[in-house]
Amino acid sequence: DAVERALDAADVVMVSGGNTLFALGRWERAGVLAPLRRAMERGAVMCGGSAGAICWFDGGHSDSFDPDTFRGPMLAGAVDGGAEAAGGADGGEKKPWEYIRVSGLGWLPGLVCPHHDRTQSNGVPRAADFDAMLARHAGETGVCIDHFAALIVDGGRYCVLAIDGKEGSSPAGAPTVWTKRVVDGAVVATEAAAEGALSELLRAATHIEVDAREATARAANPPDDLST
Repeated sequence: DAVERALDAADVVMVSGGNTLFALGRWERAGVLAPLRRAMERGAVMCGGSAGAICWFDGGHSDSFDPDTFRGPMLAGAVDGGAEAAGGADGGEKKPWEYIRVSGLGWLPGLVCPHHDRTQSNGVPRAADFDAMLARHAGETGVCIDHFAALIVDGGRYCVLAIDGKEGSSPAGAPTVWTKRVVDGAVVATEAAAEGALSELLRAATHIEVDAREATARAANPPDDLST
């Protein structure tokens, strides 16, 4: 009830990074999806990074299968909570986990890839893995956000922000946002304009197929216990 009251009064709702699949399952079990939607519909700013970017869309390219992001290690403090934003392999041993497509709230169309220009502890570049994922989910449009970029949606318009002096995947080497679509069996990437009509960037999916591994990942890190 306290969370619901807070959401009903909030001007801004910011969702942190973390395990997207666990978060969405926990929100559902805790009954906060309805007040989240009310906040969105009355005009609160809904924002976040990483998992906090994925959650608003149809789905996203997620590290929710990474055991280091599971509830146990996170509560034990064994893993830095910002690990998924750390920006790449650290030269250590590559960890044997796979990215998966995770379903989001579906309030915006698109399959989102945060940290698009980065490599995480499994040693696999997100951009390359996302292309393979999109080929398996060809009915969706990919929205790829570099680590130091942000996508801002305001009504029927959007704009792209980038932190000055940081590296990214644009041809000029700056942080940027890309759309990716499967055309005749090939993934075609288009750099987003600095601003424009949202309809030019996001398209409703023609077909959404849930990743079969989503259920396996949820079973390995169940959001059932609401006591902590």
